[in-house]
Parts: sequence; C-alpha cells; structure tokens
Amino acid sequence: MKSKLFRRTFVAVAALAAGAMVAGAGLMSASPAMAQAAPALTTVNAGFVPVTDVAALYLGEEVGIWKKHGLQLKANVASTGAVPSVMSGEYHFGFTALVNVLQARDKGLPLKIIAAGSSSTGVKGADVTMIHAGPQSGIKSAKDLEGKTVSVNALNGLLQMLGKAAVKADGGDPAKVRFIELGFAEALAALQAGKIDAMVGAEPFGTAAIAAGFPPIASPYQSMSTKSMLTSSYFTSEPQIKANPELFKKIRAAINESLDYAQSHPDEVRKQLPKFTKLGPDVAAKLILPRYLTDVPRESVEMFSKTGNEFGMLSKPAAYDVVVWTEGK
Repeated sequence: MKSKLFRRTFVAVAALAAGAMVAGAGLMSASPAMAQAAPALTTVNAGFVPVTDVAALYLGEEVGIWKKHGLQLKANVASTGAVPSVMSGEYHFGFTALVNVLQARDKGLPLKIIAAGSSSTGVKGADVTMIHAGPQSGIKSAKDLEGKTVSVNALNGLLQMLGKAAVKADGGDPAKVRFIELGFAEALAALQAGKIDAMVGAEPFGTAAIAAGFPPIASPYQSMSTKSMLTSSYFTSEPQIKANPELFKKIRAAINESLDYAQSHPDEVRKQLPKFTKLGPDVAAKLILPRYLTDVPRESVEMFSKTGNEFGMLSKPAAYDVVVWTEGK
C-alpha cells in the first residue's frame, strides 16, 4: 500500500518538475527584449479645472495614449488654473483660458502655451459660452444689456471680456453694463430669483439655464469670429521647458493625440464627465461639447490679445511667437 502511494506521489512530482522545465525552457528561448521588464512610465503632474474641456486628457489616459508615449498622467484639481503650481514646478503643466495665459504674460510671468485646450463650436446659439436672459426680461440681444446687471464667473476674466465684445458687436456700449462676479451655480439661482438680469454662462450651466427657461440671447464667440476659435490652452513655464524639452515634446504629443481621439469619440467624452465633475449622466448626455482641435491658431491668439487690450484687460498686445512654444526655441 505504501509502495503504491509512493509511486503515485513520485509520478506527480516528476510531472510537475517536467512542466516546470518546459516552462523554463520556453522562457529561456524567449527573446531578451521580451524577458526584460517594461520601461517605467514618467509621471507628469497636471492642474485642471474640472470642466468639459479637459475630458479629452482624462479619456486619453484611460485608453492608453499617455502610456504609449511613456507617460502616466496624474490630474490634480486646480480651481485657479494652476498658474502658481506650474510656476513653482509642483505641476508640469496646467489648463486655463487662453486670455488667462495672455494676462499672466502681461504681468511678466514666463508662461508658454504648449498645446491647444478646446475650441468654440462656431455655431450661433449652440456654443460653449452664451449669454442667457429670461423671456420676460425684455432682453432680446446683447445691446439690451446696457444698464443691466450681468453675472460672470470672474471679474476681468474671459467671460467678462466676451460679454463686452458681444455688446459692442451689437452696437451697444459695454461701459454701461454692470458686471458682477458669481459662481455659475449661484448665477443661475440668482437669475431664477430675479436678482440679476442676465448671465454669461459656460457649459454645462448654459444647458442648465436653457432647461430652466433662460434661452441664449447672444453667442459671444461669434462676436469675435464666425469660425471656431481656440478658447483655452495647456501651458507650462519657460524654465520647465528649458530644463527638460524632450519631456514636453512627449507631453505635447500625448495631449494632441488625446484631443484627436476625443474629437472623434464624443460619446466617450460624455462618459468621462461624471467621473471628475458633479455632472450626472443625463446632463452629460445633453450638454454642448467644445471642439477638440490640435492647432494653436495665430488668429485666435491675436484676436484674444487685441480684444483683451481693447477692454483694458491687457496693457499691450501679446506676440504669438512669445506666447506659444515652438519646439527648438
């Protein structure tokens, strides 16, 4: 009995050993490249405002685009546009409105645009930023905002500039409009309560305003250009680029590939939104998405520079070649 048990045990052990030898032989015959561990990814820290515009980069990370370029994206919420953290080197790059980069340069901060962020749709009445007013307010167009109280998310920022541009383009006087600062959610509540006359909104709050009975009365980007134009960008500091230009070439390549993918897969973009914003799937499915284009058009930069200077938000026009990073410079 013991002899039979011994024989069965010996056969089983021998079989396992033979299997291990075969597996080992297979590994030994594999190419050296296959046997080596995959190269470690370089982690890049980024500061993002949690808005629809940056969904492209979250999506790019999820589908493996950043890994393809040897990078791992670590996104951090940065409500102020991440300028201080980028300047200190805590973040490799950040996201903010195009006019904010121009204002920072105007103040002497050495920021550089490294890639496009998002662009307007170029469609009147269906854009990422529109001005909303109640149907009973008597406000039918931007000129009617003279003498009215209009909310923007930040004074002396992008939306105030857009509001002024829309009023002027409609034949009105922007100086006669009273702009006040309110967060988007607070602005919609104030509009519903009749405490303000209109709001310069941005998605998803534009869609929410329409659903609440406050239709768009103007599409400000159309006041600046009838075509889609770059409205935001990804940026870093000149010292960081000089310290590691090869890294920023990879970052730019990963951003651009992510933008291309997002532009071609809008449904996947919408699925990203509830993951890093407070939007529910129903709202994400309805809101107006920006265009995710890779170009940083000279026309857009110069238009924002000219308009910002006109309304006193910039002390002087900005030079495209100074603001936008070109590889090798």
